Amino acid sequence: MKNKISFLILAHNEVDTIESEINNILKIKRKLKFDLVVIQDGSRDGTFEKLQNLKKKKKFILFNKRNRLGYYNAFLKGVSLSKGNVIFFSDTGGKYNYKKFVNFYEHFKKNNADMVAGYRINREDKLLRQILTLFYGFFINILFQINFKDYDCGFKVFDKKKLLKILKENNFDKNLITSQIFIYFKIYNYKILQLPIKYNEKKNRVSRGIPNSKILNIIFSSIKKMLHIRLKQM
Repeated sequence: MKNKISFLILAHNEVDTIESEINNILKIKRKLKFDLVVIQDGSRDGTFEKLQNLKKKKKFILFNKRNRLGYYNAFLKGVSLSKGNVIFFSDTGGKYNYKKFVNFYEHFKKNNADMVAGYRINREDKLLRQILTLFYGFFINILFQINFKDYDCGFKVFDKKKLLKILKENNFDKNLITSQIFIYFKIYNYKILQLPIKYNEKKNRVSRGIPNSKILNIIFSSIKKMLHIRLKQM
């Protein structure tokens, strides 16, 4: 059966970049056919209006919400609106080269994978975030006795059926949900591959997802959730 692909992005306060992001994604259609799903989550900078106008000119599925859903609920909404049996998921903000999804998808098909996850390389973002990524990955590897890189990289290809099963059967902490999804893919013995992806976020970029003032609390909250998941296995 030929795969149908959905490309899912979440947008929050991205008025300056969202048009170029959508244009860059749609260019990939020259090589791969997919439906683009955009979830706009309570932006206050004009992203709502920008996307309303873009929808009149370009072909994509848009869920445009004035009130904030939060990352987790926005992700769930995006998955529900994605009609493909394969989902490309990426963070926005110019962090990744979307053309790399072509290579990720080739690995996904060739190896009959259930998830292909990126791990960030050549990082130039804030040193604190890089250190916490290393610590968080090391902690998860020790806790679950596995050996993967970068659990929370926002650049992944999912088998939608497997992803839906995990989302329906488990509870999630609202923070760093992609790392929790990663762990459940491993717990369910689904096939996981990892590939490097250059991370383009710069030191001076203000994160629209996790502000620096909250990052430590979010990491500790996520560690507690990982401990809870691990204890349920024992």
